[in-house]
Amino acid sequence: MRLSGRRLTLALTTVLVALLAVGATAAWSIGRHREIQPAAVADYQAGPTADRTVRVSTEAARQERAPEVQAVMQQYFDAINNRDYQAWVGAVADAQSAPQTESRWLQDYASTIDSNLSVLAIDDEPLRARMMFSSQQAVELAPRSLPVDCINWDVTYLLSERDGRLLLSGIDPSSQSMAACTP
Repeated sequence: MRLSGRRLTLALTTVLVALLAVGATAAWSIGRHREIQPAAVADYQAGPTADRTVRVSTEAARQERAPEVQAVMQQYFDAINNRDYQAWVGAVADAQSAPQTESRWLQDYASTIDSNLSVLAIDDEPLRARMMFSSQQAVELAPRSLPVDCINWDVTYLLSERDGRLLLSGIDPSSQSMAACTP
């Protein structure tokens, strides 16, 4: 059956309304994940420290899976700081580790020291953890968009489950920012 006139207009309008509803829902979902209690951000003091322990804010600690999130984040950052590729592979989903050979990973993180690690918020559906931390590295190993030796990160990590254990499965690209550390 061929659509024309009013039927075509009605069909196109219906499709447009459905697309707008899906887009609005997606925008709302992404936006709500960036919202956290102001106290968690206000309490965070950016900049590198000697502390490499993953801390959990009061707000994030209210989430049921906070201990699991803290444990996988600690494993992930310990692996980077200790140059332990196998521990890193154990903390990330297969899709994250598959394209990363051990030699390439060791080269990429050769000078990285992550510190001042804080989980500020944990959200469900999908499970994600917003973190702030500082990363020190050789300038040539810094992101090309910010070639400095110290970066303050605000990143939302996506988490998934494998064999009843949480793993880092990616980074939410809409929830990532970085800025050079200030002296």
